[in-house]
Amino acid sequence: MPTAEINTNSRFSLVPRRLLESFAKRGVRGTIRRLGRAASSYLRERRLGIHTTGSISGDELDFDSASFGYQPVPYASFDAAMRHVEIRPNEDVFIDFGCGMGRAVVLAATYPFRQVIGVERSGSLSQIARDNLRRATSKLRCNNVIIATQDARHFEVPTETTHIFMFNPFDEPIVTTVLERIRDSLDVNPRNLSIIYALPQCRPDPLVDVPWLVLKHKLETIDSDWQRLAIYETR
Repeated sequence: MPTAEINTNSRFSLVPRRLLESFAKRGVRGTIRRLGRAASSYLRERRLGIHTTGSISGDELDFDSASFGYQPVPYASFDAAMRHVEIRPNEDVFIDFGCGMGRAVVLAATYPFRQVIGVERSGSLSQIARDNLRRATSKLRCNNVIIATQDARHFEVPTETTHIFMFNPFDEPIVTTVLERIRDSLDVNPRNLSIIYALPQCRPDPLVDVPWLVLKHKLETIDSDWQRLAIYETR
């Protein structure tokens, strides 16, 4: 937690310079949209009682090169994705791979899932996620929420899982291993399953060529200039 606080405080000292940089890069309209998104994010954090803003590099977390650092999913992106998935109340199970401080886990738990699971290899981020869940308890509709402190490559996907979320948590080799784990789960219990996957525009999408997945939605969000957000489903 101290690392996140240091990053947050240092950002405030850079606001004037960053505003100038934003005006130069995005223009007035783009900067206003960016500021509006920041204000909306702040209000959502306050409403939920959580603290998930900021970013932490993979080096600070002692991750290997295939695991990226911490950056939370924009609220607008998560909201856009959830408008395109079906949820069977008290039946469906949601997993967030690389859940970090737990923003997506908390948001998923405001829906009527039977269970929500966050998988995070960092012990410090896992504890922050648990603290955020505790603070948000009164806002949640799903009461069965678990944070598993575990490397995603070794996490056994429950055979009841129906929705998987990945916000650019790791590079293609780990994604491939996680997909194998998902496939193993589907072999045990064939079922409909959706994968919400976001990654930067500059990176190739490893899910495109997976034969047992089909692209159902490519979503436009406020971050579409740098981020791709797509929903895949099992064939």
